[in-house]
Amino acid sequence: MVEVDAEELIESLGMSWFHNLSTFGALSDKAIISLLENGQILQLEQGEVLCQYGMEVTGFTVVLKGDIAFYKHFSGQDILTRHFINGEQIGFDAMLAMIPYSGTEVAHVRTLVVKISSAQFFDMHIEFSDDFGLFMINLARELSREIAQLEEVIGKSTGWSPKG
Repeated sequence: MVEVDAEELIESLGMSWFHNLSTFGALSDKAIISLLENGQILQLEQGEVLCQYGMEVTGFTVVLKGDIAFYKHFSGQDILTRHFINGEQIGFDAMLAMIPYSGTEVAHVRTLVVKISSAQFFDMHIEFSDDFGLFMINLARELSREIAQLEEVIGKSTGWSPKG
């Protein structure tokens, strides 16, 4: 795992790359640049662990490019439950709930992420209040999609099916 310079990454991928990420959608260039420059950008190789089960949550992560596999810890086992891909956030819910990581995050392929601390998240609402509102909508939308996916899984697991 190596740290990546924000300015070099922006030059390499271009601002349009970041605007097309769902978590950063509709944010101003200045807000995105601030998130990248003040966050911690990491490049992980396939198989590298980003966060482990039980670790204290100090912020959340946005996948900039790549794929993070999430292994939910359950009854002493780590079970692959989903993949987080370009533009998706990981850990926002745990940061809000102030609970430890409930699983382990592993790079499925070479992956770029930005880690946004809770302090940086707080500062954003002061420095970029308009963008912060949009950022919250983007994060809430993603959480809503995750809830819908979970409801689908729960519904299918009940064995219920409509009779037509």
